[in-house]
Amino acid sequence: MKWKKSLRAVGLVTALSIGLIACNTESSYSPQEVVAQALQETKEISSYYAEYTLDMGEIGGKAEVKEWVKDGKRRIEMTTENEEHNITVYDGLQMISLDVVKNHVLKMELPEEQLDGLNNQSPKEQAEMMLNMVKDTHSISITGEEKIGGRDTYHIVAKAKKEDTLFGDLDVWIDKKTWQMLKITTINFGNKMTTEYTKMDTETKIEDTQFTLDIPEDATVEEVNLEDNLPEKVSLDVLKEKLGQFLMVPEADGLQVIKIEDMRVEERPEFAITYVKDDLPAFSVSVFKIIGNYTEFGVDSAVREKEIEVRGQKGTLMEQGDFRLISWQENGYQYSIIAENPDLTVEDILAFTEKMTIVQ
Repeated sequence: MKWKKSLRAVGLVTALSIGLIACNTESSYSPQEVVAQALQETKEISSYYAEYTLDMGEIGGKAEVKEWVKDGKRRIEMTTENEEHNITVYDGLQMISLDVVKNHVLKMELPEEQLDGLNNQSPKEQAEMMLNMVKDTHSISITGEEKIGGRDTYHIVAKAKKEDTLFGDLDVWIDKKTWQMLKITTINFGNKMTTEYTKMDTETKIEDTQFTLDIPEDATVEEVNLEDNLPEKVSLDVLKEKLGQFLMVPEADGLQVIKIEDMRVEERPEFAITYVKDDLPAFSVSVFKIIGNYTEFGVDSAVREKEIEVRGQKGTLMEQGDFRLISWQENGYQYSIIAENPDLTVEDILAFTEKMTIVQ
């Protein structure tokens, strides 16, 4: 499935940042409350030059990165241990990435509505999102103050309470003066990734010319239209035509289908059906017909899945906080249900699967 595949970022690395103010760890507040209070007073910087190392563990190796940031614009120059060299420039509207070794250029127009979640989140918003994801499954603490890259930082630790959580332990080091993340170590899907800044200069003047990229005359240029890869709304008739006889949760007892989307997966037709119950978000069902020797199924310990039974079939459950995903195969089709309402329990979702009927 697409959600399991490694996401490649065309050379642009987005780092998690957290804002923090000085605090007394002996106060009566919980670490979560201390951090939440600190985030209210986050001071953000709009311009800086930085250098950092990126160790993506088994999935991506190591890289040295230089970064220029100014008013939302960004330039990334990355050199990997395999002697790959990529330069990526984002000028606020367009992202251009040059693979120096292959002399290949990738251009992507980024409409404003597509920027949310890509590069527009403030450090506060990113931190709130991270804390919300682990607040129920991790113990959060501020362990002290350390120097990273010669700068004073706070060290925040989020330690998993159980071994079977989706996300493992998380360590973040925060610059006291700039409120930027200077080091972060994460364990996601069983892979350890570390980003550590060795230089952070907030005083240097960043010229606008840094956010333009001179394309070699003999370079191969590929233009990517994001809209070509976005899901497309379709009718139930299209779904039946493409998939044939498949299972679907019926509309009953306040449950209603609000949209059906073609996910535009290259390898096969795959569709997502989104439901609401009593006008509130409920869940979405992904379905596709298994073609050829497709074998991507089964418990994957690297992403902390559990084996469960779904409709009498072997299935898998991935659960982290409010996130719940149930997958199984049945009669030549693969199904996945993602809960979109935090009040829906695993038992609730399994009850809906028992009501599924064949669509003809």
